[in-house]
Amino acid sequence: MRIGIAGYITTSSLTPWLDEDPRTLPFGFPGAPLFGTLIRALLDRGHEVGAFTLSEDLPPDNLAPRVVRGRGVTVYYCPYRRHSFRPNGRYLGRSLDFFRRERLSLVQAMHDFRPDIVNAHWTYEFALAAIDSGLPYVVTCHDSPVKVLKFFRNAYRFGRLLMARNVLRRARHLTAVSPYLRDEIQWMARTPIEVVPNPLPPSIFGMSPSGPRPPVGSHPRIAMVQNGWIDLKNPRGGLAAFGQFRKQLPGAELHIFGADYQPGGPADTWARSAQLEAGVTFHGPTPAEELLRAFQGMHFLLHPSLEEAGSMVVSEAMALGLPVIGGEKSGAMPWLTGHGTAGIMTDVRDPRALCEAMVRLARDPALYDRLVAGAVERARSLFSADSVVHQYESAYSRALASAR
Repeated sequence: MRIGIAGYITTSSLTPWLDEDPRTLPFGFPGAPLFGTLIRALLDRGHEVGAFTLSEDLPPDNLAPRVVRGRGVTVYYCPYRRHSFRPNGRYLGRSLDFFRRERLSLVQAMHDFRPDIVNAHWTYEFALAAIDSGLPYVVTCHDSPVKVLKFFRNAYRFGRLLMARNVLRRARHLTAVSPYLRDEIQWMARTPIEVVPNPLPPSIFGMSPSGPRPPVGSHPRIAMVQNGWIDLKNPRGGLAAFGQFRKQLPGAELHIFGADYQPGGPADTWARSAQLEAGVTFHGPTPAEELLRAFQGMHFLLHPSLEEAGSMVVSEAMALGLPVIGGEKSGAMPWLTGHGTAGIMTDVRDPRALCEAMVRLARDPALYDRLVAGAVERARSLFSADSVVHQYESAYSRALASAR
């Protein structure tokens, strides 16, 4: 089958199949590592893949995509205007025309590749392009635009909500990455939404512990991964909870990874102003493979986010045997962690509750070992690439049958 994958794909995730030097290619779009995993799994099952992405380093006045051919993969880089509202040379900001130029280029790329089906990810420009292409398609939903707007009250997010409502009203074949997300957006859709989770690469399970993890003891090492110093991720609550926890276990360490969490960055500056920097190491942006290696030296993941639709960080941590402390009302978190089989869900808005959960994990070896085993088993059963791609193939077949 010829399958088009449209989404926020970066060149680095495609380098195993490209013959050209990646330094000579457009950057693509900084996106989720799930695309490399999904494309690899599709290739392993004998499919041919067309990858459709956007890239800021292409001139906006030329809508013709740049085409790069590889082993089983053809990559289409489409121009992406840098500014949302400010002029981009003689062109409008991309939000003012709802990404029209980007969508026109994506449709052109899809027509050039002529896939049997397009799987467009996120309910925005990629999904609109897939629907407008006239080709059979499946749209995969990764977030709730209403909830995103709730946390980011600005014109850009309002425009994204309008795009998503357009997609959900028109789309005939939809999947969502969690039951929570399905239920959140089903009211906007005209067709039932199927749940297909995000895939994990097979290699990650080779990194998971083969036996019991070392006991937590008096020096627990805790990981926290954030993407931006924003209230949605609740970083202040996580740092405050760790500050309380460290008063009970002074040898505890918190290692924070992600943008804005570098030494001297916004998180570090705030932590010092609040006198919460003791025992905290700010690592900043960390490549995916390096982050996974760092996880192997941790005892558990603290994830204080207020909202999650289907976190890859959480599923990756579980696959590596890290129990997860997260929010009992934080969207998909209870489902991701198996309602207590892979971690402790609590009130993430209350630092004391987060602290109590960390204390339980640190001081109850039997509970800790049970959650380690549960985390690995939950990740294997739910997020393995082979299982996820099999579900996608079924969704593709149904969409193709409907088109015929």
